[in-house]
Amino acid sequence: MPHSAFAILTRGSILPAATRCVANTAVPRTAQCFQQAWHALLRTYLERTPSAVQAIACLDELGGRVHNDHIALRSFVDSRGESGLDYLGAVLSAFGYAREEDIVIPSLPVNARWYEPPAETDWPKVFVSELRTAELSPEASAIIYSHVDGYYREAQSRVNRCIVSGDGDELARLLDEPPWSPSVAEVAAVRAADGGDAGLRAATEYASWTLTHGHRINHLTILQNVIGLGEDARTRDLASLNAFLAAQGLKFNAAGGSDGLTQGSPALHLEQSSTVADLVPHTFGCGTTEEVTCAFLELIQRHDGFRGFLGQNAKGIFQSTHAR
Repeated sequence: MPHSAFAILTRGSILPAATRCVANTAVPRTAQCFQQAWHALLRTYLERTPSAVQAIACLDELGGRVHNDHIALRSFVDSRGESGLDYLGAVLSAFGYAREEDIVIPSLPVNARWYEPPAETDWPKVFVSELRTAELSPEASAIIYSHVDGYYREAQSRVNRCIVSGDGDELARLLDEPPWSPSVAEVAAVRAADGGDAGLRAATEYASWTLTHGHRINHLTILQNVIGLGEDARTRDLASLNAFLAAQGLKFNAAGGSDGLTQGSPALHLEQSSTVADLVPHTFGCGTTEEVTCAFLELIQRHDGFRGFLGQNAKGIFQSTHAR
C-alpha cells in the first residue's frame, strides 16, 4: 500500500551526509514548507506508481535502509526562451538546495542539471531537465508553445507566494498537477513528429510525456549502497538487486550493461537501472481518457563518494517513460 511505502521511506534518523554522497553545507531555508510539499509530492508519486510501492516493500524486507537518493523533474523552453529548468531551479534554491553542474545528454535536445539538498536534511537530490523545444519540428514546437508559452513567468509568482506564506500543500499542487491540457490528437502529433526516425524518438517521447504530465515526479531513486545487512548476496551490487526485484515481477528498462539492465560502471563511479513506467488513466483536454505511461522507479549505486550524474546514463533512464 502507498502509505506503507511512504512510512518506509520517511522513517529513521538522517543518514550521514557522506553515506548519502551529499556535501552541501548550506542551512536549509523555510524547511517546514519544503518538508510539507515534499511529503505531499511523495505520496502522490506512490499513489500512481504501484510498481515502486511493490519494490520498496521488497527492498525493506532485505534490511538496511530504503533511502531516496534523488527524484527527477522535466520541463520545456518556451518560444520566448523562458526556461523551465531555471523555474524549477529557483524553487529548489529558495529552500537551500545548491545548484550543481550542468549535464550533457548525448544526441538529445535536453538541458539538464542537478541540485543538492542541504546536508543536514534527508531531502533528495533533484535532477532537473528541459527540452529545447525549438529543435523539434515546427509542427511539434507550435503545439507545445500553444500550451507552454508564458507559463513559467506566471507560475513563478504563484510559487513565490506559496513559499512566503509557507503553504507547502499548495506548492505541491502547483508542481504535481499537469499545468496544460493538450488533446489526444496534439500529444499524438508531437510523438509522431519523429517521422519514424529512431534518433529523434527520444526527443518526441520526452516532449509528449512532459506535455501530458508537466512537472510531476517522473521517477524516484533508491540508493543501493545502504540496502541490506551483512553478506546478503541479493544486495551486494546493483546487478544483484536488479535480479532480486525482477524475480519479484518488476519489469525493467532494458538499457544495457553486463546484466542487460545496468547503465554505467564502477569505473565511472555510478551505476543505474530503472523499471518501465506504470500506466495510469489520464483525461486529456478533449475529454478523452486513455492509459498513458507515467512514473517509474530507479535504482542507483554510487562508488567512491560520487555525488553527481552521467549524461549517457540519463539518456537511457529517459526511455522508461516511452509509450508502449
